[in-house]
This record gives sequence, C-alpha cells and structure tokens, in this order.
Amino acid sequence: MFTTLNELPERSSGADLLIVGSGPAGLALALAARERGAKVMLLESGGPRAATDELNRVGSTALPFPGAFTGRARGFGGTGEKWAGQCLPLDDIDLAERTWVPGSGWPLAPADLEPWIRAAADLYEVADATFSPEDVQAAALPLPGFDPELLPWRVPNYSPGHRLGSRVRSRCAEDAGLTVVLDATVVSLVTRSGRVEGVIARSRRGGHERIVLGTTTTLACGGLENARLLLDAGDVVGEGSRLVGQGLQDHPYWLVGEVVGAPPELGQVFQSMSVAGRRVRPKVTLAAAEQEARRTLNCIADLELDHGPRSSVGALKRGYDAAKDSRNVLALLREAPAMLRDPASVLRELAFRRKGVGGPPDRHTKLLLRVQTEQPPLGPSAVALSDRTDALGRRMLDVRWEVGEAERHTCIEMADVVGQQLESLGLGRLEVFSWLEDPAEFRSRAVDFYHHAGTTRMSLDPGSGVVDPDCRVHGVEGLYVVGGSVFPASGYAHPTLTIVALALRLADRLATKV
Repeated sequence: MFTTLNELPERSSGADLLIVGSGPAGLALALAARERGAKVMLLESGGPRAATDELNRVGSTALPFPGAFTGRARGFGGTGEKWAGQCLPLDDIDLAERTWVPGSGWPLAPADLEPWIRAAADLYEVADATFSPEDVQAAALPLPGFDPELLPWRVPNYSPGHRLGSRVRSRCAEDAGLTVVLDATVVSLVTRSGRVEGVIARSRRGGHERIVLGTTTTLACGGLENARLLLDAGDVVGEGSRLVGQGLQDHPYWLVGEVVGAPPELGQVFQSMSVAGRRVRPKVTLAAAEQEARRTLNCIADLELDHGPRSSVGALKRGYDAAKDSRNVLALLREAPAMLRDPASVLRELAFRRKGVGGPPDRHTKLLLRVQTEQPPLGPSAVALSDRTDALGRRMLDVRWEVGEAERHTCIEMADVVGQQLESLGLGRLEVFSWLEDPAEFRSRAVDFYHHAGTTRMSLDPGSGVVDPDCRVHGVEGLYVVGGSVFPASGYAHPTLTIVALALRLADRLATKV
C-alpha cells in the first residue's frame, strides 16, 4: 500500500525489512523479500512519479558532473524510470583482480553472481538474451568479422519492461505486507550499541520528522546517496568508514576519431536494431588478453553517426526525438524543410526502420568512433560532505570527478586495435583525432554517463571496503547497502542488471534473518 511520511505516527515499527529508496535496487529487494514472506517498509524521498529533483544538486570540485542532477530522479521507481533499459552483465574480468589495475577484484566469483544475473534478466524480460552475436543472428545485417581474440562483440539487450516502478505500482498498492512511504527523505540512522535499528525521515511538506524502525535496514538510494547517508552517519559506519565516498566511478566516453572510406553498412550495424521483437545494439570490446597485454582498463566501443547540419536524416531523427519528448507532432513538422533537402535519404531511412535497422549514413553524416571506459577502482574521484545544506537542512555533497592517464591510455589502445581491424577487413580507415595525445584536452572532453559506482565498495575485510560480500556494512549489525555504490570495479556495462542481481541475492541472504 502507499502512504506518506506525514501519515505515519511519530514512531513506527514492525517492519522486518526497512528499505531506503524505491529505484531498481530497492524495488527488486522489496518484491523478492515479500515473496519470502517478509514485512517490508519502503521509504521514498519523492512523490508518486519519479522526476528530476532539487535535492539531487551537488557541488563539483573538479570536472563537471552533470549526471548527479540530470541523471538521477526521486519518486516511486527512482532513476529506473529515466533509464533507457539497456541490459548487459559485467565481464568475468571485471570481477577478477588485475595486477595492472590497482584496487580491482570483487570478493565474488562469476558463479556467485550468475544465478542472480539470470533472475534479474528474467525480471526485466530479457531472460533469453545471450548478450553475444547470437542475439543478432536473425538481423537484416551481418556483423563485421572482427577477430574475436582482439575485438569480441557484446550485444546489450533493451528491456521491454524497464520501468519497474510503473510495472509494479498496482501490485505494491494492493500488497498489505508492503508499505511504500512517499515524501520520506531519510536524514539519519537510528543506532543503539553498534546496531542500526531504523532511520529518521523528514517530510518536505512541513518538515515533519518520523522515527521509522525495522529489524534490518538497507540503503538502496544510488551511488551518491548511499555514500551521503553513511558519511552523515560518521563513526556509526564502523571500521570501513575511511573508504566511504572514495573510489567514485562512472563510465566516461570520448569520440576519438573518424572512420573514412567505410562501406554504408558499417554505420548501420552499430545502430540499435530490432531483432525478433527486441531492441539490441551491437558493440565491440577489448578482449581480456589484450587488456592484460596492453595494460588497459576494460572498455567498449561503437560508431556514432554524427549527422551534420545539412543531413536530412539527422533532421528526421531530431524531429522524431523532439516530438517524442514533447508529445507534440508539431516538433517533427518543424524539421520538415531540412528533411525535404534530401527526401530520398529520408525515405530510405524510413524503409530500413521498417525492417528493424537504421539506414546507411547519408553524405552529410560522419562515422565517429566512441570509446567508453571503466575508471580506476580507487582513483582520485570521490564524494564528500559540503558545508552547504539543501532545502531539508542536510549537508550537500561535493563531487570530485576526474579522468586521467589510465582512461586516456585505454582509449589510445582501443583505437589502435579498432583501426587495425577495420583496415584488415577493408572497412575503412580510422583517423584518430590529434587531441587524444594531449592529456589536458583529453580531460576536458570527458563526458559522464550517469553510472555512479564505487563509493561504498564491497570487500572481504573492512580495511579495503565498506560492505562485505553480503552487502552488510562491516562491523555494523542490521545495516546493509545495495546498488552501484558497492561495486569494487564497474567495468563498462550498464550497471542496472548487476545492481538488481545484487538486490535479489541480498533478499535471499536476508531471508534467514528477517
């Protein structure tokens, strides 16, 4: 059922499991816990619909980090309601300790995560996905034959039911054993004798506070907010407190070069396509052995179609996106003059789209190589509490986000392998942009991707992390954290599938405790 914080008594208890945050992690944990018979209370800072929120404002003390605001939402369903639905599990190498990547290595093996990845894939309706070229065998276009020992293909699948909050809203409303409390921003933890017994939440309507108690408390409010709550808690966090907020990671990307002389179909295979009724988008990665030999981070690459201002196909896409965002067909009509410059290209694009693939690039479109990397697990990026406060009187976050030589080296090496493979197959020539050799220019061109991770990292011992392999905060009874914040290393994959897998695994672990 749904309620608001103001409707709760000043002190409430009785929940077996108290969850802070109703995004993908919180919702998956709540639903799985209910299936096991637990009584659940889910606290959500926002209202009934997820939206961008002023409480997500942060300060930036290094590179701009716009995703902290525009890439997050508060409200039922959380940031999952903004997510495009791209599902992809981590690579095995992302979990391994790599001697050339300091701080790498999860305290979990691939076999520990595999059953929960499959359960998460089932929840998101991509259970039959292999995330490999098998997923595009029925596509209208074959994939280029890159050497799999150098550039293996990875195929993200888009979930047709990715907005989990929207999907389960009525189910939550009808479940008497699940209480969703809206307008409930958690401001502190309630502790006694080294155990967390619940939280204090504050309402935006009148600033009323309520004490909410539960047998077990789980923070599931994202890569930044999880750290913010633990930083606020101070010494309560225990022995792992020195690493709270450290190791911030994202998935930055760069457009590192232009492919010239490519056949038209090369630009098509890297676009999203519909195969057997599901949207997929093929990409290439750097093989694990190549990563070790070249001492790179993990990364993924594809080709971006850079439609010039005179591209009629670009005008069609801009108009379509604008019309979809505004739900106003007039936005599409505004691009009509530009589309009519080359109606043949527009008609060709529409014909290919009916086949489930994008059309070949027109003469005003460039093919740019985009490389997206992971970040060093314990690099210089971090979050810390600011002296400034938000509308609820809570200390805001300052984000220090950086990129450095490890990411630049990875882009250079990936461009080298892609360039060699293109030329060997007669698929064009990669002209790498000269600024890639300039560390300062490289840094200034970094683009964040809203995939916040690493700030409450998982470890076997409190000296090297914040939570244990079961997501319990080291040295603290009754307190768990789940989400991208617990990733020791984040690879390149969109994190939601793995986040939900960890939440489902946590529900299984908690079944004997609650």
